[in-house]
Amino acid sequence: MRKRARVAQSKGDHRGFNSNDFISRMPDDILVSIVSRLPLKEAATTSNLSTRWRYIWCQTDGLDFDANEKLDKIAVDSKLRVVERPKYINWVNRVTRQHKGPTIDEFRICFDLDKSSKGAIDKWVEFAISKRVQKLELDLLENGEMLRQPPRNYVFPIKIFDRSLGLSVKRQSLSVPRMVSGKEMEIKFLKSLFLKCVNVSEEALRKLLTSCPALQQLSIHGSGDLVNVKISGQSLVLKYFEIVFCFGVKSIEISDSNLESFSYLGPGITIKLSNLPMLEEISIGEGYSGFENNVFGQISCCISHLQILTLDIYRPEENIKFLSFPELPKLKQLILKVGAWDDDSLLEFTSLAKACPNLQRFVIQLIWMSPAKRRRKIRHAAKHPHQHLEVVEVVGYYGRTSDVELAVYFIDNAIALQKILIDPRYQVLERIPIGNDQLKKEKAARSCAKKQLEPRTPRGVQLVIL
Repeated sequence: MRKRARVAQSKGDHRGFNSNDFISRMPDDILVSIVSRLPLKEAATTSNLSTRWRYIWCQTDGLDFDANEKLDKIAVDSKLRVVERPKYINWVNRVTRQHKGPTIDEFRICFDLDKSSKGAIDKWVEFAISKRVQKLELDLLENGEMLRQPPRNYVFPIKIFDRSLGLSVKRQSLSVPRMVSGKEMEIKFLKSLFLKCVNVSEEALRKLLTSCPALQQLSIHGSGDLVNVKISGQSLVLKYFEIVFCFGVKSIEISDSNLESFSYLGPGITIKLSNLPMLEEISIGEGYSGFENNVFGQISCCISHLQILTLDIYRPEENIKFLSFPELPKLKQLILKVGAWDDDSLLEFTSLAKACPNLQRFVIQLIWMSPAKRRRKIRHAAKHPHQHLEVVEVVGYYGRTSDVELAVYFIDNAIALQKILIDPRYQVLERIPIGNDQLKKEKAARSCAKKQLEPRTPRGVQLVIL
């Protein structure tokens, strides 16, 4: 025993690390900061380094339960869900039981989970709140990418905020959230909440806004319970609000707040915006065309000070040429997400750019539906000088005539142009593994872009092909 003790002492000190190991001799808070920057599974493996490191990872301030590799496999073979789901739940349960830190900044769940896993998810949410989490994300999309039928969704456990968390927080030796009204608890540390395939009722939304006075970001995807959404009040610190594919929503009304960014994607609905002086960024797409329900009329209250506008246009229609666009005098960035069907001309979208006299960045993201190349002459839109446009990005460039003529338009008309970025990578909505055939198409698109655009790009303009 004496011999073993001498050997152990010669290799390291009594704390289990080599005396020449500078990193291991650092204070715990620095080591925790280092480990917190690693992916969760890699952070856990540091426990094997030495006894000094055994429990460092248990104090990490961020818990991101990412499972993208598993979700990719489930997207290919849905039968794997039955096997992988309990493994994921056990992994999260194991880590939350071992975690020893007093607080966490971020807690993220990302897996195909529904209401059948309610018991486990409820406990995770309670755990996160008891640790004074600042950013909470529940990404429960089916197959990691698709919306499921709302009746199968997990329901956000708003009652947990009402009754049980005071005790949980007290057990963690932290301050108990104070009462707001009745039995509601104030969760004053939660700043960001992202929910996907989680049902949120109107009552739950109201309680979130009143019980979380620090809430700055709120994103809700695929909820089936929301119908009439109302947000109002100068006391709210909410800066970012997003509603995506919540098909039960009939109306959204936002007024008298300091909101800075608003996003809506889904069917055509009634949107009323008023007295929003700080609202400078909007992302919107209504209905099949993206322009249903007079989109520009609905956002008219902030057009004069809007700086960033994103439009989702699933199926561009020929009648876009008959639409009139209001002038957007302060708009600096225009981002269009457009369905790429056949070889339909994209030049009609230049009328949007013309309505933005101070535009600095134009982006068009082509979502490949059924792109096809046609042999036709390149069309040219009427000349229009863009005095301040510096960057043009074409994402999903396929090498179609329509792709070329849009790029050529900006080369010819953007007076201050500095860079054209061409990204031919496959743009799809679903989680689909990219096969060899698709990689060949992307390679061909790169070759086309180089051949089509290099001779037309003037000196002083940077052409970047990813």
